Amino acid sequence: MRTTININDALLDELKKRAADRKRPFREVLEETLQRGLASSTAPSDPIRIETAPVGVKPAYTGLSMNQLYDQIEAEDIQKVAEP
Repeated sequence: MRTTININDALLDELKKRAADRKRPFREVLEETLQRGLASSTAPSDPIRIETAPVGVKPAYTGLSMNQLYDQIEAEDIQKVAEP
């Protein structure tokens, strides 16, 4: 069956490279890759539960993402170094 799909250029280049390296048709490499992906994408039967623990974060930092928290702490450290 023929079909048309939109695919990321980097992914397309990687698939073409693999096909060339293995001296196999692009179609075969694509089908094999899709089959492997579908076979490995089984959903877990039970949700994964992660226990959390308090880490002593200042109330001002509550609700920040990890990147925002890192940026804030880094900015505070820079201020400490810059202060006489």
